[in-house]
Amino acid sequence: MDGLEIKGDEATIKALADFSKRNATHIKGILNLTILLDESPVWILSQYLLQLGLSMKSRRPVEDGKRVRYYRLNTEDVAFARQVLGYRQRLREDRERRRQEEREQQAAYAARMQSMYGINAPSTPPVNIIGDNNCGGLDGQIDPCDSWWRQVKSYATLAMERIAHGVDSVKQFLNTLSSDERWGVMMAIDEQAPVMFEQLVAEVPDWVLWMG
Repeated sequence: MDGLEIKGDEATIKALADFSKRNATHIKGILNLTILLDESPVWILSQYLLQLGLSMKSRRPVEDGKRVRYYRLNTEDVAFARQVLGYRQRLREDRERRRQEEREQQAAYAARMQSMYGINAPSTPPVNIIGDNNCGGLDGQIDPCDSWWRQVKSYATLAMERIAHGVDSVKQFLNTLSSDERWGVMMAIDEQAPVMFEQLVAEVPDWVLWMG
């Protein structure tokens, strides 16, 4: 792509320019891009490229005694764009890997709760965070699931600090949280400090009643 050269008189470039001029109002509304009706096809193409963070360079060799201008993409811009795309792809893959790990941890935790206490732990993060729990988040923006888990893990740290003051202190703290957050806190304690979790549930066999 970055090695391709155009002169600006190609049929596809002209078709793009004609389409853009016919739909200039819509393009302005959708892309906030102003298409000037008296500009050349190459200029119009360059405006679309700028929207993508790309620019063009030109050269003017002599052909048949005349100078002809050729345009091509700026290779530095293309290299940077590829780096950005690669970075965004890695972000998506990292988010998917974290979600898969959390799903596996949740499944293992639910199986453990069912085996030990005969109860079904709710899905976490809860559905009501974003309307479903198929979390995503746009590139460069905070994933709502990640944000929820970070908050719950901070609650778990506070809960573990209260264990030294007795189970009533833990219960009092958990009562300030939602049911989903309470389950999340217990999952986080089980994950981060399994020995402490075992001691807690041994002291309070009916701890599941706190989750309601």
